[in-house]
Amino acid sequence: MQLGLALPTVCLGSAVLLGPDHVPVRSSGCGKASPYPPGQSTVATGTYAGVERIWRVYVPKSYDSNTPLPVIFDHPGWGDSAKSETAGAGLELYADERGYIAVTPQGMDDNTSPWGPWYSWNTVGSTQSPGPAGPTCTQNFPEYCYTSCQECTDSPQCDWTTCDEDITPTGTGTADVGGFLPGLWDTLEQQLCVDTAREYATGCSNGGMMAYQSAVDMPERLAAIAPVCGSFHAGFAMAPKIGVPLMDIHGTSDTTVPANVSLSGDGYYYTPTEEIFFGNKYSPGWAQANQCSGGGRVYPTSYDGQKQLWCQAEGDCAKGDLVRCSWKGGHNWYGNKAELNGGLTSEFLLKWTKPTHLGNGSTSERARVARPLGSVRVGVAALERRADFPYATLTAGGHYGDPDTGCQPDEDSIDAGTGRVCAPRINASDANAKPPTPACLVGGVGPSKNGCPTSAANLPAGSKSWPICIAKGNVTDTDPYNDADFHCLLVCPCLGEGDDCGEEAHAQCPGASRCERGELRNRAQGVCTYHGTGSQARVVVV
Repeated sequence: MQLGLALPTVCLGSAVLLGPDHVPVRSSGCGKASPYPPGQSTVATGTYAGVERIWRVYVPKSYDSNTPLPVIFDHPGWGDSAKSETAGAGLELYADERGYIAVTPQGMDDNTSPWGPWYSWNTVGSTQSPGPAGPTCTQNFPEYCYTSCQECTDSPQCDWTTCDEDITPTGTGTADVGGFLPGLWDTLEQQLCVDTAREYATGCSNGGMMAYQSAVDMPERLAAIAPVCGSFHAGFAMAPKIGVPLMDIHGTSDTTVPANVSLSGDGYYYTPTEEIFFGNKYSPGWAQANQCSGGGRVYPTSYDGQKQLWCQAEGDCAKGDLVRCSWKGGHNWYGNKAELNGGLTSEFLLKWTKPTHLGNGSTSERARVARPLGSVRVGVAALERRADFPYATLTAGGHYGDPDTGCQPDEDSIDAGTGRVCAPRINASDANAKPPTPACLVGGVGPSKNGCPTSAANLPAGSKSWPICIAKGNVTDTDPYNDADFHCLLVCPCLGEGDDCGEEAHAQCPGASRCERGELRNRAQGVCTYHGTGSQARVVVV
C-alpha cells in the first residue's frame, strides 16, 4: 500500500467510509522503534501542567514501525481504573485481529473522601453546576468534591468529577482546547506509527461522556466515536462543528445515565439521546453536523440480536452515520461482556476515516502546534488502586432477600443487574413536588444514614455490603425518579476485572446473590442480585 500525505478530494474535515483506496496519513512516529512492547498491555505516565497522568497502550503483535495503524482511545467510567476498563470493554481483545493500537487513559483520582477510587473525567458539565438549565442534580453530594475543584460551595453540590484539565479548562465548551487528552494524542503520534486519518474514541459512562466531549472539541482529529452509556449533562449538550460519525449504545434498563429521559436514578440531570442527535435550546444537534436527512432505518451490525441488540441509523447522513443502539441490559459495557462490547464498538469505529487530519489536530487549512506530555515514562509498574472496602453496617434480618423465597411486605421484587432482588420500597415525602422528594438520600458511594433498612437476610459474616437508595422500577419506558419509584439495593465493592466483580465481591452479598455492575454511577461498585427461576423473566418495554 502506498504511504504518504496525499489527500483525497473531500470537504475539509469530512469523515468518509474506509475504502480499498485509503491512503494512510503517516504520523511523525513512523520509522521509530516502539517504546511499547507489541502484544502486551503496557503502563505509561506523563505530565500535563505538572500533574502526573497514567495510560495503558496495547500495540498489536504484528506492529511494524513503518506501517501506520489506527488508534482507539477507550475512556474508563467513574471509579474505574484503566486496567479494569481494558478487561471489561474488550478493545484490546480485537487489536491483533483488526490491526489497531488500543489506548486506555486513566481519569484523575484526586478526592480524599473514603470509598474510592475516584477516577473521573472533567467533561460535559460535570464540574459546572449550576449550568444553563440550572443545577445538574436534585440533592447535595459534598463528598463528590475533588481536591482540584478547591471548595464546592453550591447548593445543591452537584459537581462530581475532577476539575483537572482533560480537554478544556472547564471540561465543556470549545474554547482553549488542550489538556491531558490532546497531549496524549500528540505524544502517541510521536512515539508510534499512527494513521492520523483513523483516530477514534469510545468509553463507558463518564468515559462515554468523555468520548462525546472529545468529538466536540477535536472534530478535525476524530474520525468516529462510539460512546457507551454516555451523555451530556442537561444544559451542556453540544455538537461538533463538522461531521463526526457516532454510534450511541445504551442498555434499555439504564437508569444511571438514561437514554430517553433526563433525570437519572441517583438524581442527576442528563440530555436524552434524542436531543443530542436532533438538538434542543442548547445545541443544534449532531444530525445537523453530520448533515442527516430522512427517516430512521435499521442499521445492521455483526452483533444484531445478541443480548437483544438493535441499531437504527437516523436518516441518511452525508458527513457520517448517526446511529442509536439499544440492548437488554443496564449501565454497563454492551452485553455485560468484553467480547461483545469490544467487537461492536471497534467494528463501527474502524469503518471511518478522516483523511484531512494531518496529525496533532492539524489540517491543510488549520495548523496546530503539537503539545506532547512531559516527563513520559513507559513500562512503569501498574499504579491503579482497587475499590475500598467500607466498614460493616448491616445486621441480620429479613430484607434484600431472594424473590423466589418471598419478599417482605415493605419490599418489591426489582430487576437489578442481570437478576432480581427483594428491594425495600421508599416512599416520597412529597410526591407532588417536581421532582418528587424521596424519604431517603439517593445515590452516594459509601455507607450513610440514608433512610434504607440496614438488616439483610442470610447475611454472610463480616459482610461489607451496604444499602443505597435509587429510583428504580421494573418498566423501562417510564421515568422512575419523577414517578417516585424509589427502592434500596445492597452495594458491593466490584473487585474483579472484566465481566465478573470477583469472588471476593460475591462473598459480601447475602445468600446466593452475586455482585454485578449495571446499576450505579461508580463503576468500581456493583449491587447484590439473585438469579433464581424468576430472574429477568418479564418483558422489558423499550
